[in-house]
Amino acid sequence: MVEWSAMDDSFASALAAFDPNGPGVRVLQAGRNLTVRAPLAGADAVVKRFPAPSFFRALLLRIAGKPPKATRSWLAARHLWDALPGSTPEPLAVLESGTPRRPGPGLFATRFEPGVESLTARLAALYAQNGPGPDVVALLELVAKACRRMHDAGFFHGDLGNQNLLLAPDGRVLAIDLNRSRLFPGPLPDALRARDLSRIALPSDFRRVFFEMYWDAPPPEEFLRAERRARRAFARHTATRRYRHPFRPRRPAAEPVYPAPRDLWIWDPRSEQALVTMRPKDRRRYMSSSRVWRPLLALLATGHEARRHWRAMQATAFDRPVLGVANRLFVSLSADPDRFGRELERLARLDCPGVHVRFYAHEPDSTTDFKIAAVRRLRSLGRAVAVSLVQDRRAAADPAGRWRAFCDRVLDALHGDLIWVEYLHAVNRVKWGIWNYREFAALLAELPRLRERHRDVAFLAPSAIDFEWDWFAGALPLLPRGGGPLAGLSAELYVDRRGAPENKQGRFDAVGKIHLLRALARARSGAAEDHLVVTEFNWPIAGTGVWSPVGAPYVSPGPRFNDPSVSEDDAAAFAVRYLLLGVCSGAASSMVFWSLAAHGFGLVDPGTEPDAPWRERPAFAALRFLFAALRHGSFAGAPLRGGSDGPWLLRFVDRDGRRLAVAWTAGAAPAPPPSPSQIGFAPRAVRALDGAPADPAAPLSGAPRYFFEGAAPDA
Repeated sequence: MVEWSAMDDSFASALAAFDPNGPGVRVLQAGRNLTVRAPLAGADAVVKRFPAPSFFRALLLRIAGKPPKATRSWLAARHLWDALPGSTPEPLAVLESGTPRRPGPGLFATRFEPGVESLTARLAALYAQNGPGPDVVALLELVAKACRRMHDAGFFHGDLGNQNLLLAPDGRVLAIDLNRSRLFPGPLPDALRARDLSRIALPSDFRRVFFEMYWDAPPPEEFLRAERRARRAFARHTATRRYRHPFRPRRPAAEPVYPAPRDLWIWDPRSEQALVTMRPKDRRRYMSSSRVWRPLLALLATGHEARRHWRAMQATAFDRPVLGVANRLFVSLSADPDRFGRELERLARLDCPGVHVRFYAHEPDSTTDFKIAAVRRLRSLGRAVAVSLVQDRRAAADPAGRWRAFCDRVLDALHGDLIWVEYLHAVNRVKWGIWNYREFAALLAELPRLRERHRDVAFLAPSAIDFEWDWFAGALPLLPRGGGPLAGLSAELYVDRRGAPENKQGRFDAVGKIHLLRALARARSGAAEDHLVVTEFNWPIAGTGVWSPVGAPYVSPGPRFNDPSVSEDDAAAFAVRYLLLGVCSGAASSMVFWSLAAHGFGLVDPGTEPDAPWRERPAFAALRFLFAALRHGSFAGAPLRGGSDGPWLLRFVDRDGRRLAVAWTAGAAPAPPPSPSQIGFAPRAVRALDGAPADPAAPLSGAPRYFFEGAAPDA
């Protein structure tokens, strides 16, 4: 007995006469469910052959009143095609053979969709080329919205894995392999949505983003609980497959489609950082216990001595003169081929004496070569240039190969042009590719060879980000001691991204944090010279979305809590205050603002499109005037030190002996302006943060104000 159904009788007749070995037939997938591309009644078709069900499977189908697989696929495809045209390949025909009691093989034909690739293949390609992040996010959103439409149409797929979602060149998402689907008269309940989506394979933080895109809101808690249960159940189902089907022939093990979880590394050019791919719970599964015991052992060995050094540094902060304050301040440039010309224009206006450039191991050689030429150009313009060598996961996993070649490429070309070199970047953040102290030590093992090869280069390490002083303590014993101590320490030290540098995190304000890192190094003498460079800081700008380091790669719907973003005016005031406090206290030898032009955090807003006009933010004007005022200024004292809620006053002297002072208040309320006796002279000129004339009698605010004994520089 033969039963068939078709969109057109000609397709049914052609399918009844179909020969999988006939002319023009091309195998797309071999195996039990043979799938071929073949001409069918003048159409370019895909024909899938389902084997005859076993006796017990046929019995279960009869009892349940379900048709065989081919017919189920046909009915599901017709429903989905009618409800959402174009969301599955157009169904053409179905053919069932055998009898109702003993069904035979079935054939199901759809129209061939040219140029499609599976979600599996598209993700694998993006992962292999490190993203970029915006492409990954756009793909997740495309698929999430398609799944939502399908579920709202009452369609439950039943096997919604990455391999069963096809991406068409025109932007459509097509669901295939529909024989496990179920049809409902209205939108699916949350439990079935969760069960369907639990089959989609994504790293856990991408999965979080995917669910928020699907709901266009924070996902319901019941949905999330059901999804976790379904995901665990499917994992158990997969693990027991060999026991449930002991006699089914096994396919040979294939190469992994996706990178191992620790090797997945995605670059986001919008926020200029590597993306987090896993939620904290999943990250901890792949981290080493050394994250706990190494810092603990280091603190047990040197913690008491470090505490003594910290107290001594805190007691003498701001007590010593600091020469050449402005020359200790650097601003980072991207030095990318498509931006460097415009960066040079803004740099000339900013007139910053020190410039910093990052070299990324993940960038192509052509970009690295352009940056090498850019550094030489900056040196020819009289700028002091420092660089950072930044790893990716591939470099971190291959220190003696990929990382060594990258470092040699940069330093062989530039070693005589650099003030200092920061070796590695954000080594305590796994998203930057280093998962444990062992991998960190393997990368540090390359440093003695580089120091021997480039004796004129001042290297800085360990390059930890944020105030993770315990991790920093555990890293110090690993710093190589061959050839003497390093030129100094480096840290990408943010002010907890919570506002003013005078604010405290525990008992530590910004100056106290820098002192603690130096104290830990002093307690372990011989690792590095007693200098610390803050190689990255900024404040994320409110309203910049995914271009902000705290918004990337996707701004979640709904209210945000504890958002560290600040206004442009606050970012300007905080930057000047942090620079002055860090350098004038003697805590930091140099400091680097990251960066000149970035929509989410830069001194200049370059917009979100390549041809957008660039706009100078208040921080640009603030630093421009700071460099002009302190070009040849030296710090001479701090008569007012208001802590986290009072007024500050710092005194300076320029090379001609003229005095100036900078004052502000860290408190929420305005403070009285400093008197001439506090300033040390009767000011002749008073300027605001951006260099505009200011009223000397106006109360102090959080925006620093300049008092000049002589004439003020031009704003």
